Amino acid sequence: MNVLSIVSCCLALVGTAQVASGQRVSLRGKVDQVPPPRQEFFVDGTSTLLRSPTIDLGRFVGEQVEIDGYWNGSSMRPWVDVRTIASVRQSFAIGDKRSIGGDAHVAAFGNPGEPAFLGGALQSTFVPIAGDGTLFIGPQGILPFGAGRIDATGKFEVTVPIPNDRALVGLTVYGQAAILAGGTTILLTNPDWMTITK
Repeated sequence: MNVLSIVSCCLALVGTAQVASGQRVSLRGKVDQVPPPRQEFFVDGTSTLLRSPTIDLGRFVGEQVEIDGYWNGSSMRPWVDVRTIASVRQSFAIGDKRSIGGDAHVAAFGNPGEPAFLGGALQSTFVPIAGDGTLFIGPQGILPFGAGRIDATGKFEVTVPIPNDRALVGLTVYGQAAILAGGTTILLTNPDWMTITK
């Protein structure tokens, strides 16, 4: 399957998303925490709250994880009742250089040869895709950053120029990748985000 086919499949998946309260979902992301005294956890860079009456989510703060659980059905104020959680390696990242007139380095991580599509959006969302994970960007107005194959080092990276326009300072861009893992399964990666600086 070529890279263009991967892009087409990913966009088609958005159209097949089911929206139902109590739907079982899987997702990847970094666990973050609202500062004490509130004991709320969420997926970094999103508004997705994480809850569990049986799992100490505090043990996973700052870690990339894979989660399986039940979703409340809202794309605007989502929360997930976490049933299982496990630490995993990061599968998507937006680099640290984010200033106007500079370049952002956007990367997906996986197995050599796997096709990857990197995209961004000006908003985050929560759209479960049955069997493939959760889309955290868009879904309207997904901006393609690039598509290609993961190299021998386990990385596919593109350079995204940031226009030298002061009006962009403070703008937040959300990103995520879709990887054709093992040649058969689409994996929606963890999300990441950047706020453009001067």
